[in-house]
Amino acid sequence: MSSEAAKLPPKPVRSISDEFRELQFIVDQFQNQLNTADGTVGLHPFGPVNVEKAQTSFIGACSRLREALTGYRDTTLVSWRQLLASDVSQLQQQQQQTGVAMPESMAVSANTHRAVAAAQELSDMRNISDAVHEDARSCSRILFDAASDSVSRAISLSTVGQPSLLVERLQASAKKMGLAHYTDVQNHGEDGEITTVTLAGGILVIDVDIGSRKDQIKVKVSYVSDIEHDERIDALMLGRLVAGDIRGFEKLVEEMAELDRLTKERTPANFIHNTFALAATLAEIQKQELGALDGDVKQLLSRGSGVALPQVRHVGPSTLFFVPAVIRRGLEPEDWPALEKNDLSGIADIPGLRWLHYSWEPSSTPHCFLSTLFQKHCLQQDYMAEDSGLHTVVTVNHPNIHGLELRFLEFKPPQQQGDSNGMQVDGQSETKTSNSEFWIPYSIVARLESPMPACALTVKRIMTAVSSDAKVELLAQSSDSANEGATLDSPRLLEDAPTLENMVYCECAEKPIAATLVPTACKPAVKQIIAGRTVTVELDAPQIRAWALHRIPLSHPRNVLSIVPVLRRQAVFNELLASCFSSGKLDADADADASATSASKVHAKTYANDPFRIDIFVSDIANSDLAEDGKRAKVDGSPQSMDTSNLDNSGQGVVLRVIESTGDILAWTHQSLGISVTSDILTAMSSVPISSLTKAASHANLSAVANISNSIPMVAFWLSSNPQ
Repeated sequence: MSSEAAKLPPKPVRSISDEFRELQFIVDQFQNQLNTADGTVGLHPFGPVNVEKAQTSFIGACSRLREALTGYRDTTLVSWRQLLASDVSQLQQQQQQTGVAMPESMAVSANTHRAVAAAQELSDMRNISDAVHEDARSCSRILFDAASDSVSRAISLSTVGQPSLLVERLQASAKKMGLAHYTDVQNHGEDGEITTVTLAGGILVIDVDIGSRKDQIKVKVSYVSDIEHDERIDALMLGRLVAGDIRGFEKLVEEMAELDRLTKERTPANFIHNTFALAATLAEIQKQELGALDGDVKQLLSRGSGVALPQVRHVGPSTLFFVPAVIRRGLEPEDWPALEKNDLSGIADIPGLRWLHYSWEPSSTPHCFLSTLFQKHCLQQDYMAEDSGLHTVVTVNHPNIHGLELRFLEFKPPQQQGDSNGMQVDGQSETKTSNSEFWIPYSIVARLESPMPACALTVKRIMTAVSSDAKVELLAQSSDSANEGATLDSPRLLEDAPTLENMVYCECAEKPIAATLVPTACKPAVKQIIAGRTVTVELDAPQIRAWALHRIPLSHPRNVLSIVPVLRRQAVFNELLASCFSSGKLDADADADASATSASKVHAKTYANDPFRIDIFVSDIANSDLAEDGKRAKVDGSPQSMDTSNLDNSGQGVVLRVIESTGDILAWTHQSLGISVTSDILTAMSSVPISSLTKAASHANLSAVANISNSIPMVAFWLSSNPQ
């Protein structure tokens, strides 16, 4: 046997590059399996991909790569280090013997060249290993999400809810999130067995009861600390689980697990406690605003900081800051008090609402977190706290509600404190030598649930409101899938940004947003039927450059008072602009017969230098002319650009502008602006300065129509029904 073995050819020596290529091949092969048609969509949680085989191959390849790298370090690198040291000593000896200083270039021998090349090769290998690591993580996410979708379908299609499958999924989720899990099975007689899966962290405890029926599923969240239990979190998580939204349930658990991990790492800060404190702060702001507005929730949505709705859509505080006009008109009078009390059924599932969600994230500068001594950032009016070496009480005039003052706690940096400070708050006293333990590099961040198109002026106002050096995150808009999810810390150049008109249009049409849009032709004309009248809207060439606003870091919870009015103004204008792109019937009883005898045509124009203004020209036309226009556009295959030089001046010109403080829409007719009917009305309105657009000169009834409907077609319909 030994002689036969000696005749075998030697085993080829595998290089480190060979090991890297094999590892990448295994990951690519696994990735290709997941990307098949039956992969991410129809993947069974335990197949068709052989996960164990892929894991074994991956572990083996990683082990061989580690051995190769270790051997390279212990043999080749050590010997090169000795040779390099020998080169230096030889050079020094030559200098001593000859007495002549040798050029530095002579010190770089062949061994040095080899070492430099090896260092570069190792750097390249590091880049490859990082890519392999990210690919492996991507595979893991795809497989885990696909399995959650499969479990969701199994639960939704089964009358018994697949208890065993759900138990196994919760156990796998706990392991993935770094939580401990425990399982307890109890027999409840006629109800059968109830399995309780407990997910536990350092402070967090989540108990999930799973039975043979869906109505036996229960969720309870508790804490191993003095933190008040909130049943709304239980209801939020239970709703996701009963609905079979496994991925949504796991996202909520992941949020709580992150809070638990941070609290365990930074005990004095107590992220879970501060999450509740932040929710209480927003609720207190809302309480004082409602008191100043005589309990009018509608006014709260237009003048206040929004409706505080914690534990409704995610774990933690949330603010509903904008409700579209069509939804507001559909709410009954009794719904508004229910909205304030956070028990309006189905409010979390209504599309089109604008939400801010608050969470924590690392910051480049330290922020002060609350201790359990301070329950809120915002103090009640009867809650007295005198300034001390640790904190000061700041009084803030409300930006939109006259006469309302809010008092906030603001903590002083540690370097401004003395060696010992006494503090008296609500009858409690505590002596601290320093509060530096509460100053940690984490800050509050407000995230828009869905990125909102915003003009440069809005971004600038928000940056000014939060702090002078804040970085507001903007999502890069690109049709290139490789750049999806890319973010920017500051606005790009204006010429590189898409337009607000294009972004709003793509939102309405559910189309991807192009990287750039040159302001050329207007969008195709759209028709709406309002009480038997056909209203056709054409928008002039896009003018307003914009970005998708996503994340706003806050320096203090009182920033909410400043940013919400700015966001609301942008949301109102976006809705007004979107009405130019929405076709269909605005009146449920409207006659959609295209042969209706009445019709209006609207030309709309926006301005780059005044991004919250829209000028419109409304003219009544015969249906035959309207049909002819549509026929020409269809034959040409492209939208017609607006030619304002041939407009019939027998129509009505209107300037619509969203004011800054409350987001109300004011309207001015061309008559109130002193524009003659003999002139080119649309062109004449464009030359009207902003200083002339005063509230006193606005048209009260037309402004009311614009505010109630937030729709340009409705404004045109009202003008046609009420000629000026």
